[in-house]
Amino acid sequence: MEVNYLAYILELLKYLIPALIVFLVVYFLLKNFFDDEYNKREQAIRMEKSKAITPVKLQAYERLTILMERMTPNSLIFRVSQPGISASQLKIDLINDINEEFNHNVSQQIYVSHQAWQMVRIVKEETINIINSAYSGLGPNAVGLDLSKGIFELMIQMESVPTHKAIDFLRKEFQLIFD
Repeated sequence: MEVNYLAYILELLKYLIPALIVFLVVYFLLKNFFDDEYNKREQAIRMEKSKAITPVKLQAYERLTILMERMTPNSLIFRVSQPGISASQLKIDLINDINEEFNHNVSQQIYVSHQAWQMVRIVKEETINIINSAYSGLGPNAVGLDLSKGIFELMIQMESVPTHKAIDFLRKEFQLIFD
C-alpha cells in the first residue's frame, strides 16, 4: 500500500511541477507586462499634466518679472507720483501700489519655487523699507518731489537694486527649468 501511495505522489508531482513552472513563468511575464503598461500610462498622464501646467508656470515667471519691474522704485514713482502731492501722501500711495501689485500676483507662488517666491516677498519688503527710510529723513512739510529725490538717492547708494536681483534670480531659475 505504501508503494502505491508513493507512486501516486510521484505521478502527481510529475504533473504539478511543470504546471507550477508554467504558472510562475506566465505570472512573471504578465506582471512585467502590466507593470510596463501601468508605467506607460502613468508617464502619459504626467506628460498631459506637464502640457497643461507648463504654460501656466511660464506665465507665472512672466508675471513675477513684470511685478518686479513695476515694483522698481523709479517705475513706482513715475507711475504713482502726482504734481503737488505731499511726501506723506506719496509714501502712502507708493506702499499701497506695492501691496496691490503684490496681492494681485500672490497666486503665482503656486507655480514657482519656494525660493523664487521668498525672493519676491523680500523685495517687496525691501522696497517698502527704502520708501520708509527716505521718508524718515524728511521734514513735516516735505512734498512728493522731496520723497522721490530721497528714494533715488538711496537707490544710488545701494550696490544693486533689490528688484533687479530678483529679476536675475527669476531669469536664472526659469532657464534651469525650461532650458
